[in-house]
Amino acid sequence: MQFFNQKTFILLIPILLAVLFYTIHKLIAYVKRKRAEELFANYHKDRIIYFSKKVNFFGQKSAGRSQIRGNGSLLLTADELHFSRWIPKKSLVISLDDIENIERVDSFLGKRKKRKLLKVDFNNNQGQKDSAAWYLDNMQVWEKVIKDNLDSQE
Repeated sequence: MQFFNQKTFILLIPILLAVLFYTIHKLIAYVKRKRAEELFANYHKDRIIYFSKKVNFFGQKSAGRSQIRGNGSLLLTADELHFSRWIPKKSLVISLDDIENIERVDSFLGKRKKRKLLKVDFNNNQGQKDSAAWYLDNMQVWEKVIKDNLDSQE
C-alpha cells in the first residue's frame, strides 16, 4: 500500500496551506510587535503623549505617487510625530514646529480608502513643503491630540 497516493496528497494540501497561513500570520505579528517595541523604546514613557500600534500609511508627497502604502506604528511626543513603517523598515519623523496644517482628506497621492485619511502638511528636512497621510482607527483622537499639542507650542 502506497502512503502518498492522490487522495492523501489532496488531503494534505489544505493542511499545508493552513500551516503556511499560520506561520505567515505569526511572522507578521512578530514583526509588528518588534517594530512597535523598537519605536516605543526610542522614547521615555513620560515623553509619549499618544501612540497607535497599527496605522495605515498612505505615503509622503515628496517620495512621489509610485510608493506603496504600508502599515506601521505612530507615536506623538511634545515635540514630534514619529511614524515607523514595519516592512520595509522606514521612519518618518516630523517636528511639531514644522507642521503647518492637519486635515481630513478622501484620498492622498491617488490612493483612497472608504473613510477619511489624516493628512499632515509640514516642512521637511530640506525646508520644502511636504505632506503625509495615514488611515487611523481613532482619527478624531489623533486629530485633537496633535492640534492640542500644536496650540500649546505657540
